Amino acid sequence: MLENPSTFQVYNASAGSGKTFTLVKEYLKVLLQSEDIFRFQKILAITFTNKAAGEMKERVLDNLQAFAEGEANDLLEIILEETLLDRSVVKDRSKKILNEILRNYSAFSITTIDSFTHKIIKSFAYDLGLPLNFEVEMDAVSLLNEAVDVLISKIGSDEALTKLLIDFSLDKADDDKSWDISRELNEFAKILLNEDDTKHFKNLADNELADFTNLKTKLSKHQTQIKKRWKEIGEEALQAIQSVQLDHKDFYRSMLPNHFAALSKNPEKAKFFDQSKLRERIEEGNFYSKSKSEDIKSAIEGVLPKLLSLYTESEKLYQQFSMNKLALKSIIPLAVLNNINQELTHLKEENNLRLNAEFNHLISENIKDQPAPFIYERIGQRFMHYFIDEMQDTSTLQWQNLIPLIDNALAQENSNLLLVGDGKQAIYRWRGGKSEQFIGLGSEKDNPFQISKEVRTLETNFRSYAEVINFNNQFFQHTANFLQNESYKQLFIEGNKQLTTAKKGGYVSLSF
Repeated sequence: MLENPSTFQVYNASAGSGKTFTLVKEYLKVLLQSEDIFRFQKILAITFTNKAAGEMKERVLDNLQAFAEGEANDLLEIILEETLLDRSVVKDRSKKILNEILRNYSAFSITTIDSFTHKIIKSFAYDLGLPLNFEVEMDAVSLLNEAVDVLISKIGSDEALTKLLIDFSLDKADDDKSWDISRELNEFAKILLNEDDTKHFKNLADNELADFTNLKTKLSKHQTQIKKRWKEIGEEALQAIQSVQLDHKDFYRSMLPNHFAALSKNPEKAKFFDQSKLRERIEEGNFYSKSKSEDIKSAIEGVLPKLLSLYTESEKLYQQFSMNKLALKSIIPLAVLNNINQELTHLKEENNLRLNAEFNHLISENIKDQPAPFIYERIGQRFMHYFIDEMQDTSTLQWQNLIPLIDNALAQENSNLLLVGDGKQAIYRWRGGKSEQFIGLGSEKDNPFQISKEVRTLETNFRSYAEVINFNNQFFQHTANFLQNESYKQLFIEGNKQLTTAKKGGYVSLSF
């Protein structure tokens, strides 16, 4: 058991604050506090790179060996203090645990999130209709670049595709982007790897290039019809005003007649949503000044229902026109992405490959809702303790897929979950991580489990010099006030109060 009765702990750990030390310490405490020397088989520690997983494994093994040989170190003293274990007990258990880990190293589960996901998929390959000998392509970007190369190779031989790519290049040139279509496509195609966008491209997969062309034609035709109707509305309204012998200046600042005049001449230049004053007058019902004669007021009131009806229609058409305009601007990029995605699919099928990024969706759609004991049975291990490093980089889908397994474990006695992360890094959304997810977990707000949560902060930066730490504290607390998102603002204000050690002599240099 952990030193604290809470079985769910979240550590807010900024750079240099000893997060790996904390992970290893808590991991060893779980091992050493149990009389079961096979407890390591029930622990799953997840990080995000092979290097980090290797480092954590090495630290666990090195410390177990040091403890077994009776070597004194700071970590041992902390563990003895927090667990109240006898030194001789720790020495004996460390030796036995180390021997069992080395005998059954495959059950020593300190791994990457991708490797664990792959293990689950392999266990359910038959159920998912996957060939048992499928290979995993970890380097999705390389395969994506290959798909782009295949697409570019068709320029000249496929007339419709050639025109599409020329249009794409011209659009990029208009946006002051590079004319190098290969570089632009390789960068642009990475959208296909975004976890949140995958399902949308899946819905487009069966569409051919002609479908996008037809949609573009249909939307363009609709835009022409809207502009024609706008002009008709403008002329109809002006005729209605003239029919009751009213002049534009009879209306408050000529606002309403001027709107219709703009529609009748050049509909696209009528600034619908820039006319806040006009809308304000319409909402308040003020269309003329009190100084106007009763005849003018009466004439305006008589024609007003028709004018307001036409104005409302023109605004509704503007909303549709704006949506169509956005859709038209997106058609070429979407068509390009869809064609790249089709080439990517062909490459995967030809080479019997699967992208590791696809597995999170497969688990979410087909496996996540299976009973946890059934999943554990398939993967051959049942975990009672979960340690997750760099939690801010865990994608929403990855976290949602883990929750049922963790929840099942936490329902048992002597189990725990420990998350370590830095909410400030989450705003970069590396690896698909979402800032709000860890910000919520790292506060008292979010808790997906039916047990209490303890939030701790590793306050001291052991890595950097005091001058650098103090500068960062002041800089980010000051610049946080410029952030619009209140959660981000508080995160940077509260999250940049790192304490320093006795390390002095650093300096900060700024150049502009």
